[in-house]
Amino acid sequence: MRVWDLYPGYLSRGNLLGQHAEIHALLSVISGDKKGYGSHPETLRWKEHLLKLKLKHDLTVKEMRLRGYRHASPCEDLDFRSSALQHSKEKICYVDHPAEQLEILREKYRQRSSSGRIPLPLRGSEFWAHHKYSIMARGYEFYKDIQDYLKSKKDLPVRQETDLIERILTILEEPVTTRAMRNVVHHLWGYFKDVATPEEKESYLHHQQEEMPALLDQFYAMSQKYQREYLLHSTVFADYIPPPLFTHINKERSRS
Repeated sequence: MRVWDLYPGYLSRGNLLGQHAEIHALLSVISGDKKGYGSHPETLRWKEHLLKLKLKHDLTVKEMRLRGYRHASPCEDLDFRSSALQHSKEKICYVDHPAEQLEILREKYRQRSSSGRIPLPLRGSEFWAHHKYSIMARGYEFYKDIQDYLKSKKDLPVRQETDLIERILTILEEPVTTRAMRNVVHHLWGYFKDVATPEEKESYLHHQQEEMPALLDQFYAMSQKYQREYLLHSTVFADYIPPPLFTHINKERSRS
């Protein structure tokens, strides 16, 4: 049983679908206070973080749909407003550090000749490149902080980039904001504005103010069409928090 502390885009088909099944199993064990797997390290570390586990589920589902997989097992019936949410700001402990998890996946993929949508990074700069637009979607100040941090250090093999990875993953726990996402959308459109068809330009102008999830779907399809590999390896397409969950997170934070 394992829930990876990495974006699901790094997961192969088997790991992605397996994570989805494991999350449902964990939600069932924790919310039902069942004894099975009750002392498992994954159960223990998520027990006080049901809302974050729900978010992990939703991000996993987004990645599944991005790859064309169907999803028919929502978990809206569970109570995510339980007392466990009082600890939602506490850091989740790792079973293995995310830098180590990348190496575990690398070995798995080497043995099985498999891979995820996003290639596993070899260096810290690659990990940052995959996440930069997701960070920008939390606020340009976060993006600038990471850029400034990178200027003062060497680019190391990713297994040695524990500090950079933790900085990025910590920022990713912040909610996506509408203003920041509009900035991201503007940056993404720059990859297509000179090649887009009149229909694609019209769709962009129509959706850019209010329907950003639709725009992200459009940009992903355009990344495939125009072979924008840099964007195809971005986490941002499976990273937009649905408004109900976004509101819920903000409410919980305002109470703490």
